[in-house]
Amino acid sequence: MDEQEIKLPKGIFILSLDMELAWGTRGEKKLMGHYAKERQIIDSLLFLFEKYRIKATWAMVGHLFLDNCRPINGVNHPEIVRPNYKWLKGDWFDIDPASNIEKTPEWYGKDIVYKILNCRVAQEIGCHTFSHIIVGEPGCAADAFDSELKVCRNLAWQQGVGLKSFVFPKNMIGHLKTLKENNFLCFRGVNKNWYKYFPEKLKMIAHAIDNYFILPASAVSPIKEKGIWNLAGSYFYVHKSGWARFLPVSFRVAKSKAGIKKAVQQCKVFHLWFHPFNLASSPEELLAGLEKIFAYVNSWRQKGMLDNFTMGETAEYLNSQI
Repeated sequence: MDEQEIKLPKGIFILSLDMELAWGTRGEKKLMGHYAKERQIIDSLLFLFEKYRIKATWAMVGHLFLDNCRPINGVNHPEIVRPNYKWLKGDWFDIDPASNIEKTPEWYGKDIVYKILNCRVAQEIGCHTFSHIIVGEPGCAADAFDSELKVCRNLAWQQGVGLKSFVFPKNMIGHLKTLKENNFLCFRGVNKNWYKYFPEKLKMIAHAIDNYFILPASAVSPIKEKGIWNLAGSYFYVHKSGWARFLPVSFRVAKSKAGIKKAVQQCKVFHLWFHPFNLASSPEELLAGLEKIFAYVNSWRQKGMLDNFTMGETAEYLNSQI
């Protein structure tokens, strides 16, 4: 079967984090201040995870496994096959400082990997490509994607990490066959919401409306596509920048709680996600909102009606049921 769906015995709460630092925006200057705060935010998140026993999947850009790099024969990372995007000027790795974590900490994250691995509640490190290539965009060939996955797996292995879960940069999905061939078990699919297929400009407006009217977030069913589990997103925990700065944190919490309750009632998955740097727009408020969500997850878990799994654990459980 090309698509396969399994009914769950109880609800599952999944939390995935897109861990990118500056790679996610190719070093966009207006966000560099957010990246400077990100390590402190990660410490706060890990504290909450330990307090509420929350497991999360950290989808890590592979370059963050490094604490330094330098050109080889004048080329940054020659082992990587370059994407060929129409909008790209110059070499894909021209943004790479080819430096070290002390001089340019926004581009390296080996210390962050250690923090995650040392959390007292076991966390999962997943993959978010090596350099945040947009896999589903024209110009990204399968061999470019494959080269990034192989480098990521090797770097992770050096830290004792086996990669099972994948998150596509910008949620643009492509080359599932290549992902499967590299032994990944699952990926985070596009959020299941009512405006999923809207044009981009209308999608942004609908996204704001959806949040301001506190429309319940979705509970989703895992679906196996082309031999790999699609664990679709339910809700993006919104930052407090732009239009969202006027959105009370309580609205985010209410949407999340409604989605979690749906997952419990329908025996489905509630998959919450965000980028750690998103919290830098208002750290105290947004972390306080997350704490309320985690406490709510715990209340259902204590009743035996909800599990909290990583993406990889969810995929392994689903495979055991086939």
